[in-house]
Amino acid sequence: MIRLFIAIDVPEAVRKEVAGMGRAIANTRPVPADQLHLTLKFIGEVEGSRSLDIRDALTEIFLPKFSIALKGIGTFPPRGIPRILWVGVEAGEHILPLRNSIERTLAVINIPRDKKKYIPHLTIARLKNCSIHHLQQFLAGNAFFQTAEFPVESFHLYSSRLTQKGAQHTVERSYPLI
Repeated sequence: MIRLFIAIDVPEAVRKEVAGMGRAIANTRPVPADQLHLTLKFIGEVEGSRSLDIRDALTEIFLPKFSIALKGIGTFPPRGIPRILWVGVEAGEHILPLRNSIERTLAVINIPRDKKKYIPHLTIARLKNCSIHHLQQFLAGNAFFQTAEFPVESFHLYSSRLTQKGAQHTVERSYPLI
């Protein structure tokens, strides 16, 4: 079995900028800078031969390159105890056609569509018993956070192996946008 997801990479300078934010609140588990990515679809565990079907199916996606910027900050879930700290995406409307194309393409080979509404974001930390007061101060202080625009010229199929030191992500294949 192999655990798969599809994502857009973020430039190194942007990863470093947001990785620092993930370390700004006590009792959080920041996402390491080298693992920051914008997930388009989490597939989960599949058989090895099934991963080849997924790799091949994604070659059928031909969409134009675009640019995005990261903007805003928030938490999941939107109600209740926050568990995830994230940075949002400006120009998310450019991501949605790519996301929708991936969903349609994989549905043809019987990969289930996601039932939840897709909210483009970059997870920067996992929250564990952090002070709600400090979290609120952090969110207020970073409400206008925004990065410079950066180009999105490809997307990637990743495998993810869970270890005691955290997840290890490997690019299985890259897919250029046109």
